Amino acid sequence: MSINPLYLVGEAATSFKRNWVMSLGAIITIFLSLLLVGISIYSGALVNSLVEDVESKVSIQIFILDDAPSQDIEVLQRQLQNNPLVKTVSFTTKEEALEKFKKTMEQSPEVIESIEGNPLPASLDVELNNAQDVEQVVEEIKGTDAFLRIADRPDDPSKSLNYGQETVRRLFAFTNVLRYVGIAFVTMLALVSLIFINNTIRLAIYARRAEIGIMRLVGASNWFIRAPFILEGVFQALIGALLALLAILAFHVWGLPRIKQAIAFMQISVPGTVMWQISLLLILGGIAIGIVGSWIAMRKYLKV
Repeated sequence: MSINPLYLVGEAATSFKRNWVMSLGAIITIFLSLLLVGISIYSGALVNSLVEDVESKVSIQIFILDDAPSQDIEVLQRQLQNNPLVKTVSFTTKEEALEKFKKTMEQSPEVIESIEGNPLPASLDVELNNAQDVEQVVEEIKGTDAFLRIADRPDDPSKSLNYGQETVRRLFAFTNVLRYVGIAFVTMLALVSLIFINNTIRLAIYARRAEIGIMRLVGASNWFIRAPFILEGVFQALIGALLALLAILAFHVWGLPRIKQAIAFMQISVPGTVMWQISLLLILGGIAIGIVGSWIAMRKYLKV
């Protein structure tokens, strides 16, 4: 018997309509599963962008004692400039530090007015070639005699060093937690999606048992009988995948610009390649779920 593709699509659509309640349940479950997959990839790209921005701003501040000998400051500055891990070293006076503080606190004039004199220390500001080297450079600074002589906290010189590597480390830890939680949820919802598709196909097979029996009698091939059920599962999965993709695209177009505006001091973005990867993964993932769910149901309930 020759296979008419339009007939198979029509049969799949008819079965889809007959079991629309179960089909709707399968679509919603697949939508949630694939939406979580897309969100996981999208949020990962956002966090990576955020981490890169934070890393680009990682620097080391060495706070200097007010009456520190200038020759010791110059010695430490020279040693740091000769360090291959260091990009630049600049000196900030007490007056410059106070001006910078006032600019950052322009929205809180009461804080500026409460300042008496200039309590801020001078500092050496060290910018690195690679933010990941910050702890190594910090340990080298701690072992330098010149630093110990000029640190503004001679009782505990380590407190005279300020750097932001801990922030980056916490961001990576947070990203890992999100990734593991996301994998757990996605796995669980994927299994639920397969169960829904399995039950939907089972009901479709039961509803058409008399028709299937007639097709067997007239010599219909196994694939001719099975194809509409596979297409039905793929329809359900594709609709769920497209809904998930539309939700992510809507956030990318309307939500992300608002987040960028709210945190303009941070540079975050999601490359277009990531959006293409998400689109491809959701559509192919949806098709795979539909085929696998339908195939499991047919092997169990459709003995042809």
